[in-house]
Amino acid sequence: MNEYDSGVMKEMLVKNGFVYTDNPEIADIVIVNGCVVREKPEKKAIETLRYFKEKGKFTVAAGCVAQKDKQNLKDVADVVIGPMEYDILLDVMGKGGIYTDFADYRDRFYKYAQNRKDISFSEYVTIMTGCDNFCSYCVVPFTRGREKSRSIDDILAEVEHLVRMGVKEITLIGQNVNSYFYEGFEFKDLLEKVALIGPPRIRFTTSHPRDISIAVFDVIKRYSNIMPWLHLPLQTGSTRLLKEMKRGYTKEEFVYITRLARKIVPGMTISTDIMVAYPSETEEDFEQTIEVVKEIEFDYAYMFIYSPRKPSSAFYRYKKTLPRDVAVKRHRKLVDTVQEIVIKKRRKMIGKRYTLLIDGHSKKDPNVSRGKTEGNITVVVNKKLPAGTFVDVVITDVKGVTPFGNIIS
Repeated sequence: MNEYDSGVMKEMLVKNGFVYTDNPEIADIVIVNGCVVREKPEKKAIETLRYFKEKGKFTVAAGCVAQKDKQNLKDVADVVIGPMEYDILLDVMGKGGIYTDFADYRDRFYKYAQNRKDISFSEYVTIMTGCDNFCSYCVVPFTRGREKSRSIDDILAEVEHLVRMGVKEITLIGQNVNSYFYEGFEFKDLLEKVALIGPPRIRFTTSHPRDISIAVFDVIKRYSNIMPWLHLPLQTGSTRLLKEMKRGYTKEEFVYITRLARKIVPGMTISTDIMVAYPSETEEDFEQTIEVVKEIEFDYAYMFIYSPRKPSSAFYRYKKTLPRDVAVKRHRKLVDTVQEIVIKKRRKMIGKRYTLLIDGHSKKDPNVSRGKTEGNITVVVNKKLPAGTFVDVVITDVKGVTPFGNIIS
Protein backbone atom coordinates (compact mmCIF):
# COMPACT_ATOMS: atom_id res chain seq x y z
CA MET A 1 0.00 0.00 0.00
CA ASN A 2 2.91 2.35 0.63
CA GLU A 3 4.04 1.87 -2.96
CA TYR A 4 0.59 2.86 -4.23
CA ASP A 5 0.35 5.82 -1.87
CA SER A 6 3.81 7.03 -2.87
CA GLY A 7 2.86 6.96 -6.54
CA VAL A 8 -0.28 9.01 -5.94
CA MET A 9 1.58 11.53 -3.73
CA LYS A 10 4.10 11.95 -6.54
CA GLU A 11 1.24 12.56 -8.99
CA MET A 12 -0.30 15.20 -6.70
CA LEU A 13 2.96 17.10 -6.33
CA VAL A 14 4.09 16.95 -9.97
CA LYS A 15 0.71 18.19 -11.21
CA ASN A 16 1.02 21.16 -8.85
CA GLY A 17 4.41 22.42 -9.98
CA PHE A 18 6.88 20.22 -8.08
CA VAL A 19 9.66 18.56 -10.08
CA TYR A 20 10.48 14.91 -9.34
CA THR A 21 14.00 13.46 -9.32
CA ASP A 22 15.19 9.88 -8.84
CA ASN A 23 18.21 11.22 -6.98
CA PRO A 24 17.28 12.39 -3.45
CA GLU A 25 20.77 13.86 -3.01
CA ILE A 26 19.89 16.74 -5.35
CA ALA A 27 16.29 17.17 -4.17
CA ASP A 28 15.10 20.06 -1.99
CA ILE A 29 12.31 17.96 -0.48
CA VAL A 30 12.60 14.29 0.53
CA ILE A 31 9.51 12.26 1.46
CA VAL A 32 10.04 8.99 3.33
CA ASN A 33 6.94 6.79 3.30
CA GLY A 34 7.75 4.25 5.99
CA CYS A 35 6.36 0.92 7.18
CA VAL A 36 6.25 -0.20 10.83
CA VAL A 37 4.97 -3.77 10.54
CA ARG A 38 8.43 -4.89 11.65
CA GLU A 39 11.19 -3.09 13.50
CA LYS A 40 13.86 -3.08 10.78
CA PRO A 41 11.98 -1.02 8.13
CA GLU A 42 10.83 1.40 10.82
CA LYS A 43 14.39 2.07 11.93
CA LYS A 44 15.54 2.40 8.33
CA ALA A 45 12.85 5.04 7.63
CA ILE A 46 13.90 7.11 10.65
CA GLU A 47 17.60 6.81 9.79
CA THR A 48 16.87 7.94 6.22
CA LEU A 49 14.95 10.97 7.47
CA ARG A 50 17.77 11.87 9.84
CA TYR A 51 20.37 11.54 7.07
CA PHE A 52 18.57 13.95 4.72
CA LYS A 53 17.57 16.34 7.50
CA GLU A 54 21.24 16.70 8.44
CA LYS A 55 21.95 17.52 4.79
CA GLY A 56 19.58 20.47 5.01
CA LYS A 57 16.66 18.98 3.07
CA PHE A 58 13.01 19.69 3.82
CA THR A 59 11.98 16.26 5.07
CA VAL A 60 8.51 14.70 5.15
CA ALA A 61 7.74 11.61 7.24
CA ALA A 62 4.74 9.85 5.72
CA GLY A 63 2.80 6.64 6.14
CA CYS A 64 2.56 4.32 9.11
CA VAL A 65 5.91 5.43 10.56
CA ALA A 66 4.54 8.97 10.74
CA GLN A 67 1.33 7.86 12.40
CA LYS A 68 3.05 5.65 14.97
CA ASP A 69 6.10 7.76 15.84
CA LYS A 70 4.70 11.26 15.29
CA GLN A 71 6.09 12.96 18.41
CA ASN A 72 9.49 11.26 18.06
CA LEU A 73 9.95 12.46 14.49
CA LYS A 74 10.00 16.21 15.14
CA ASP A 75 13.80 16.32 15.09
CA VAL A 76 14.14 14.51 11.77
CA ALA A 77 11.05 15.63 9.83
CA ASP A 78 9.63 19.06 8.98
CA VAL A 79 6.25 17.53 8.13
CA VAL A 80 4.80 14.43 9.75
CA ILE A 81 1.72 13.22 7.86
CA GLY A 82 -0.24 10.02 8.47
CA PRO A 83 -1.68 7.83 5.69
CA MET A 84 -5.24 9.06 6.21
CA GLU A 85 -4.23 12.74 5.88
CA TYR A 86 -2.82 12.72 2.35
CA ASP A 87 -5.69 14.89 1.12
CA ILE A 88 -3.95 17.89 2.73
CA LEU A 89 -0.44 17.05 1.52
CA LEU A 90 -0.35 19.98 -0.90
CA ASP A 91 -1.50 22.37 1.82
CA VAL A 92 1.24 21.45 4.29
CA MET A 93 4.26 21.26 1.98
CA GLY A 94 6.63 24.00 3.09
CA LYS A 95 4.62 24.81 6.22
CA GLY A 96 5.72 22.08 8.58
CA GLY A 97 3.78 20.45 11.39
CA ILE A 98 2.25 17.16 12.48
CA TYR A 99 -0.89 15.90 10.72
CA THR A 100 -1.99 12.52 11.97
CA ASP A 101 -5.75 12.63 12.44
CA PHE A 102 -7.74 9.76 10.96
CA ALA A 103 -9.61 11.81 8.37
CA ASP A 104 -12.80 10.22 7.07
CA TYR A 105 -12.05 11.12 3.47
CA ARG A 106 -9.37 10.81 0.79
CA ASP A 107 -11.30 12.51 -2.00
CA ARG A 108 -8.55 14.72 -3.38
CA PHE A 109 -6.00 11.92 -3.06
CA TYR A 110 -8.17 9.42 -4.98
CA LYS A 111 -8.97 12.02 -7.63
CA TYR A 112 -5.27 12.15 -8.50
CA ALA A 113 -5.13 8.35 -8.38
CA GLN A 114 -7.89 8.11 -11.00
CA ASN A 115 -5.95 10.22 -13.49
CA ARG A 116 -2.31 9.40 -12.88
CA LYS A 117 -0.05 9.40 -15.91
CA ASP A 118 3.19 8.02 -14.51
CA ILE A 119 2.23 4.36 -14.62
CA SER A 120 3.81 1.00 -15.30
CA PHE A 121 2.53 -2.14 -17.01
CA SER A 122 1.46 -3.38 -13.56
CA GLU A 123 -0.38 -1.15 -11.10
CA TYR A 124 -2.05 -1.30 -7.69
CA VAL A 125 -5.53 0.03 -6.92
CA THR A 126 -6.54 0.62 -3.30
CA ILE A 127 -10.08 -0.62 -2.55
CA MET A 128 -10.14 -0.17 1.24
CA THR A 129 -8.00 1.10 4.08
CA GLY A 130 -7.56 0.25 7.72
CA CYS A 131 -8.41 -2.88 9.68
CA ASP A 132 -10.90 -3.84 12.39
CA ASN A 133 -9.29 -7.12 13.44
CA PHE A 134 -6.80 -5.91 16.06
CA CYS A 135 -4.63 -9.03 15.87
CA SER A 136 -2.52 -9.11 19.01
CA TYR A 137 0.83 -8.53 17.27
CA CYS A 138 -0.28 -5.93 14.72
CA VAL A 139 -0.29 -2.11 14.72
CA VAL A 140 -2.22 -1.55 11.47
CA PRO A 141 -5.49 -0.49 13.17
CA PHE A 142 -3.46 2.12 15.09
CA THR A 143 -1.59 3.42 12.04
CA ARG A 144 -4.16 3.03 9.23
CA GLY A 145 -7.31 3.38 11.31
CA ARG A 146 -10.53 1.39 11.18
CA GLU A 147 -11.78 -0.28 8.01
CA LYS A 148 -13.14 2.05 5.37
CA SER A 149 -14.17 0.82 1.93
CA ARG A 150 -13.66 3.09 -1.04
CA SER A 151 -16.53 4.02 -3.35
CA ILE A 152 -17.06 1.32 -5.97
CA ASP A 153 -17.52 4.01 -8.65
CA ASP A 154 -14.13 5.53 -7.76
CA ILE A 155 -12.43 2.15 -7.95
CA LEU A 156 -13.97 1.26 -11.31
CA ALA A 157 -13.12 4.70 -12.71
CA GLU A 158 -9.48 4.19 -11.73
CA VAL A 159 -9.41 0.69 -13.24
CA GLU A 160 -10.96 1.97 -16.48
CA HIS A 161 -8.33 4.72 -16.66
CA LEU A 162 -5.50 2.25 -16.16
CA VAL A 163 -6.89 -0.09 -18.83
CA ARG A 164 -7.13 2.82 -21.28
CA MET A 165 -3.49 3.62 -20.49
CA GLY A 166 -2.50 0.09 -21.46
CA VAL A 167 -1.85 -1.41 -18.03
CA LYS A 168 -1.53 -5.20 -18.31
CA GLU A 169 -1.97 -6.17 -14.67
CA ILE A 170 -4.01 -4.62 -11.86
CA THR A 171 -3.75 -5.70 -8.22
CA LEU A 172 -6.57 -4.71 -5.88
CA ILE A 173 -5.10 -3.96 -2.46
CA GLY A 174 -6.20 -3.40 1.11
CA GLN A 175 -5.33 -4.58 4.60
CA ASN A 176 -8.20 -7.06 4.29
CA VAL A 177 -9.76 -6.96 0.82
CA ASN A 178 -12.35 -9.60 1.66
CA SER A 179 -14.00 -7.29 4.18
CA TYR A 180 -14.72 -4.77 1.39
CA PHE A 181 -18.33 -3.58 1.58
CA TYR A 182 -19.76 -0.45 0.00
CA GLU A 183 -23.47 0.34 -0.36
CA GLY A 184 -24.45 -3.32 -0.69
CA PHE A 185 -21.49 -4.38 -2.82
CA GLU A 186 -19.23 -7.08 -1.39
CA PHE A 187 -15.73 -7.97 -2.53
CA LYS A 188 -16.99 -10.71 -4.87
CA ASP A 189 -19.20 -8.13 -6.62
CA LEU A 190 -16.35 -5.66 -6.99
CA LEU A 191 -14.02 -8.36 -8.28
CA GLU A 192 -16.50 -9.36 -10.97
CA LYS A 193 -17.07 -5.76 -12.06
CA VAL A 194 -13.31 -5.22 -12.39
CA ALA A 195 -13.01 -8.43 -14.42
CA LEU A 196 -15.71 -7.21 -16.83
CA ILE A 197 -13.77 -4.01 -17.51
CA GLY A 198 -11.17 -6.29 -19.03
CA PRO A 199 -7.63 -5.80 -17.73
CA PRO A 200 -5.57 -8.77 -18.98
CA ARG A 201 -4.55 -9.78 -15.47
CA ILE A 202 -6.20 -9.12 -12.10
CA ARG A 203 -4.84 -10.02 -8.66
CA PHE A 204 -5.81 -9.05 -5.12
CA THR A 205 -4.13 -8.97 -1.72
CA THR A 206 -4.33 -9.38 1.21
CA SER A 207 -7.05 -11.86 2.16
CA HIS A 208 -7.94 -12.73 5.74
CA PRO A 209 -8.65 -16.45 6.22
CA ARG A 210 -11.65 -15.61 8.39
CA ASP A 211 -13.32 -13.50 5.71
CA ILE A 212 -12.50 -15.21 2.40
CA SER A 213 -15.61 -16.81 0.88
CA ILE A 214 -16.48 -19.59 -1.54
CA ALA A 215 -18.20 -16.94 -3.66
CA VAL A 216 -14.82 -15.29 -4.32
CA PHE A 217 -13.35 -18.60 -5.52
CA ASP A 218 -16.35 -19.02 -7.83
CA VAL A 219 -15.71 -15.59 -9.37
CA ILE A 220 -12.04 -16.43 -9.91
CA LYS A 221 -13.05 -19.65 -11.67
CA ARG A 222 -15.50 -17.85 -13.98
CA TYR A 223 -13.11 -15.17 -15.25
CA SER A 224 -9.89 -16.08 -17.01
CA ASN A 225 -8.38 -12.65 -16.37
CA ILE A 226 -8.53 -13.13 -12.58
CA MET A 227 -5.31 -14.92 -11.77
CA PRO A 228 -5.41 -18.22 -9.84
CA TRP A 229 -3.30 -16.94 -6.95
CA LEU A 230 -4.28 -16.46 -3.33
CA HIS A 231 -2.16 -14.85 -0.64
CA LEU A 232 -3.55 -16.17 2.63
CA PRO A 233 -1.56 -15.44 5.81
CA LEU A 234 -1.42 -18.44 8.15
CA GLN A 235 0.77 -16.79 10.83
CA THR A 236 0.90 -20.03 12.88
CA GLY A 237 -0.31 -23.61 12.65
CA SER A 238 -1.22 -23.75 16.33
CA THR A 239 -4.92 -23.23 17.09
CA ARG A 240 -3.98 -22.22 20.62
CA LEU A 241 -1.71 -19.46 19.32
CA LEU A 242 -4.19 -18.41 16.64
CA LYS A 243 -6.66 -17.75 19.46
CA GLU A 244 -4.06 -15.75 21.41
CA MET A 245 -3.27 -13.80 18.26
CA LYS A 246 -7.02 -13.07 17.82
CA ARG A 247 -6.97 -14.41 14.27
CA GLY A 248 -10.51 -15.78 14.35
CA TYR A 249 -9.94 -19.21 12.78
CA THR A 250 -8.46 -22.61 13.69
CA LYS A 251 -5.73 -24.49 11.87
CA GLU A 252 -8.38 -26.99 10.69
CA GLU A 253 -10.46 -24.16 9.19
CA PHE A 254 -7.39 -22.75 7.45
CA VAL A 255 -6.52 -26.13 5.92
CA TYR A 256 -10.14 -26.53 4.78
CA ILE A 257 -10.10 -23.13 3.06
CA THR A 258 -6.92 -23.93 1.10
CA ARG A 259 -8.27 -27.32 0.02
CA LEU A 260 -11.52 -25.70 -1.12
CA ALA A 261 -9.66 -23.00 -3.07
CA ARG A 262 -7.60 -25.57 -4.96
CA LYS A 263 -10.67 -27.74 -5.60
CA ILE A 264 -12.78 -24.90 -7.03
CA VAL A 265 -9.88 -23.27 -8.94
CA PRO A 266 -7.62 -26.02 -10.33
CA GLY A 267 -3.99 -24.92 -10.39
CA MET A 268 -4.51 -22.28 -7.69
CA THR A 269 -1.22 -21.24 -6.13
CA ILE A 270 -1.28 -20.23 -2.48
CA SER A 271 1.31 -18.07 -0.73
CA THR A 272 1.33 -17.16 2.93
CA ASP A 273 2.92 -15.29 5.84
CA ILE A 274 4.23 -17.28 8.80
CA MET A 275 5.53 -15.96 12.10
CA VAL A 276 7.79 -17.88 14.47
CA ALA A 277 8.70 -17.21 18.12
CA TYR A 278 5.53 -15.44 19.15
CA PRO A 279 6.18 -14.83 22.89
CA SER A 280 4.18 -17.80 24.20
CA GLU A 281 5.03 -20.20 21.36
CA THR A 282 6.02 -23.65 22.66
CA GLU A 283 7.95 -26.30 20.77
CA GLU A 284 4.65 -28.13 20.29
CA ASP A 285 3.05 -25.00 18.81
CA PHE A 286 5.95 -24.64 16.40
CA GLU A 287 5.82 -28.28 15.33
CA GLN A 288 2.12 -27.84 14.56
CA THR A 289 3.09 -25.02 12.21
CA ILE A 290 5.55 -27.34 10.47
CA GLU A 291 2.81 -29.99 10.14
CA VAL A 292 0.37 -27.52 8.57
CA VAL A 293 3.06 -26.29 6.15
CA LYS A 294 3.70 -29.87 5.04
CA GLU A 295 -0.01 -30.61 4.68
CA ILE A 296 -0.88 -27.53 2.63
CA GLU A 297 2.36 -27.32 0.61
CA PHE A 298 2.41 -23.58 0.04
CA ASP A 299 3.80 -22.39 -3.29
CA TYR A 300 5.91 -19.83 -1.43
CA ALA A 301 5.94 -18.14 1.95
CA TYR A 302 7.17 -15.01 3.69
CA MET A 303 8.65 -16.13 7.00
CA PHE A 304 9.79 -13.92 9.85
CA ILE A 305 10.57 -13.83 13.55
CA TYR A 306 8.08 -12.07 15.81
CA SER A 307 8.92 -8.41 16.39
CA PRO A 308 7.31 -6.53 19.33
CA ARG A 309 5.29 -3.64 17.93
CA LYS A 310 4.01 -0.86 20.15
CA PRO A 311 1.05 -0.26 20.73
CA SER A 312 -0.15 -3.79 19.85
CA SER A 313 -1.71 -5.74 22.72
CA ALA A 314 1.09 -8.35 22.57
CA PHE A 315 3.65 -5.59 23.20
CA TYR A 316 2.04 -4.84 26.56
CA ARG A 317 1.02 -8.38 27.43
CA TYR A 318 4.41 -10.06 27.01
CA LYS A 319 7.35 -8.47 28.77
CA LYS A 320 9.85 -10.92 27.29
CA THR A 321 10.34 -12.49 23.88
CA LEU A 322 11.67 -16.00 23.31
CA PRO A 323 15.47 -16.44 23.43
CA ARG A 324 17.09 -15.33 20.21
CA ASP A 325 18.79 -18.67 19.59
CA VAL A 326 15.43 -20.48 19.89
CA ALA A 327 13.78 -18.02 17.48
CA VAL A 328 16.59 -18.31 14.92
CA LYS A 329 16.60 -22.12 15.13
CA ARG A 330 12.85 -22.33 14.54
CA HIS A 331 12.99 -19.82 11.72
CA ARG A 332 15.76 -21.80 10.03
CA LYS A 333 13.81 -25.04 10.28
CA LEU A 334 10.69 -23.39 8.88
CA VAL A 335 12.62 -21.88 5.97
CA ASP A 336 14.23 -25.24 5.18
CA THR A 337 10.86 -27.02 5.32
CA VAL A 338 9.17 -24.51 3.01
CA GLN A 339 12.18 -24.49 0.68
CA GLU A 340 12.08 -28.27 0.31
CA ILE A 341 8.38 -28.18 -0.57
CA VAL A 342 8.79 -25.29 -3.02
CA ILE A 343 11.66 -27.00 -4.85
CA LYS A 344 9.58 -30.16 -5.21
CA LYS A 345 6.66 -28.16 -6.60
CA ARG A 346 8.88 -26.17 -8.97
CA ARG A 347 10.34 -29.37 -10.41
CA LYS A 348 6.82 -30.50 -11.26
CA MET A 349 6.63 -27.46 -13.58
CA ILE A 350 9.31 -28.90 -15.89
CA GLY A 351 7.88 -29.69 -19.33
CA LYS A 352 4.74 -27.63 -18.76
CA ARG A 353 3.68 -24.51 -20.64
CA TYR A 354 3.02 -21.15 -18.96
CA THR A 355 2.21 -17.60 -20.04
CA LEU A 356 4.54 -15.07 -18.45
CA LEU A 357 4.13 -11.35 -17.99
CA ILE A 358 7.69 -10.03 -18.15
CA ASP A 359 8.48 -7.65 -15.32
CA GLY A 360 12.16 -6.90 -15.93
CA HIS A 361 15.61 -8.39 -16.25
CA SER A 362 17.14 -10.99 -13.98
CA LYS A 363 18.89 -9.63 -10.91
CA LYS A 364 21.98 -11.68 -11.70
CA ASP A 365 22.09 -11.21 -15.47
CA PRO A 366 20.68 -8.14 -17.27
CA ASN A 367 20.65 -10.08 -20.56
CA VAL A 368 17.93 -12.46 -19.42
CA SER A 369 14.39 -11.62 -18.36
CA ARG A 370 12.10 -12.67 -15.58
CA GLY A 371 8.32 -12.86 -15.60
CA LYS A 372 5.37 -14.06 -13.56
CA THR A 373 3.11 -17.00 -14.34
CA GLU A 374 -0.62 -16.76 -13.86
CA GLY A 375 0.04 -18.24 -10.41
CA ASN A 376 2.51 -15.46 -9.55
CA ILE A 377 5.62 -17.66 -9.74
CA THR A 378 8.76 -15.99 -11.11
CA VAL A 379 10.34 -17.69 -14.14
CA VAL A 380 13.62 -16.73 -15.85
CA VAL A 381 13.83 -16.67 -19.66
CA ASN A 382 17.11 -16.67 -21.58
CA LYS A 383 16.28 -13.56 -23.62
CA LYS A 384 16.10 -9.84 -22.99
CA LEU A 385 12.47 -8.73 -23.31
CA PRO A 386 10.69 -5.44 -22.52
CA ALA A 387 8.74 -5.26 -19.27
CA GLY A 388 5.03 -5.69 -19.89
CA THR A 389 5.46 -8.31 -22.62
CA PHE A 390 3.39 -11.49 -22.60
CA VAL A 391 5.30 -14.59 -23.68
CA ASP A 392 4.60 -18.34 -23.68
CA VAL A 393 7.34 -20.58 -22.34
CA VAL A 394 8.01 -24.22 -21.53
CA ILE A 395 9.86 -24.85 -18.27
CA THR A 396 13.12 -26.67 -18.96
CA ASP A 397 15.01 -26.52 -15.69
CA VAL A 398 14.85 -25.43 -12.05
CA LYS A 399 17.82 -23.92 -10.23
CA GLY A 400 17.25 -23.59 -6.52
CA VAL A 401 13.60 -22.48 -6.38
CA THR A 402 13.72 -20.63 -9.71
CA PRO A 403 12.23 -22.21 -12.86
CA PHE A 404 13.87 -21.48 -16.23
CA GLY A 405 11.87 -21.48 -19.44
CA ASN A 406 12.35 -21.50 -23.20
CA ILE A 407 10.17 -19.24 -25.33
CA ILE A 408 7.67 -20.96 -27.58
CA SER A 409 7.93 -19.30 -30.99
